Order: sequence, then C-alpha cells, then structure tokens
Amino acid sequence: MRVTDDQVATLRAQLKGNLTEHRRLLRELDPDEANVGYAALIAAAFIEAAERRFIRNGKTADESEVIEFVARVRETDDEMPEIINPELAESMILHLLEKGTTIEADENTKLGHQIVLLTFMIGEEKLNESELEEFLSSARSLADELIE
Repeated sequence: MRVTDDQVATLRAQLKGNLTEHRRLLRELDPDEANVGYAALIAAAFIEAAERRFIRNGKTADESEVIEFVARVRETDDEMPEIINPELAESMILHLLEKGTTIEADENTKLGHQIVLLTFMIGEEKLNESELEEFLSSARSLADELIE
C-alpha cells in the first residue's frame, strides 16, 4: 500500500488552513487505507517539519527551543491546553532530534499531537504553493518508505 493522492490532498487542505475542505476530504478517505497511508503521511510530514524547524545548518535546537515552541502552540487557543499534552509533545520532538525518548501514549493521541504540531510548524514557515507541494512530495516519499 502506498500513500494516495486523496490522502495528500487531505493533508494539503489541513496545512493550508482550509478546515472545512480538510474535514470533507477526511470523511471521504477509505478508513482502512487511511489507517496506514494517511497515518504514515502525517508521521512523515511531522518528521520532515520537525527537522526543518529544529535543525539548522546541521545544528540541533536546544531543548528550551522545543519547550518554547510547544508552549506557544498551547497558548494559541483556549482549547489547546486540553488538546496538547506538553510533556508528550516535547518528548515527540526531542525524540526525533535524538535528545530523548517519547513518553507512552496511544497511537491516536500521538497522531493528534503530530497533526497539531505539524500544522503549527508549517504555518510558521509561511510556504508558498510550490514550497508546500515540494514539502508534501518529500513527506509522501518518506511515508511510502515507512509503509514498506
């Protein structure tokens, strides 16, 4: 199984901030395929975005920068503190940076954290259309590798 065009379109809508379109496309995804392909696409995009955000010129960001980022995400909305567990969010990013391990959580909770954090990381970059397509293409390639 590979990542589908529909799964990429769904993530594209999310990252562009078009939540109505994202929800519509998400409902249309085949649930079995989405559990594999879409989940892998989100994980891959999260990896790509975290590396872009927290590794610059081969230098990995300090733990404090990750903590500050997660704190900013949680401050954006009154509901965010209920949605994002700071310890989990920080551990997920720090694990990717090889600065710790991810704390225990179920897969749906991790996926939800990845989606929110990914959206904020990409939002900070203010990508134009071609840059977003390049990002999605790279994430799709990585997701296909993760599935294999």
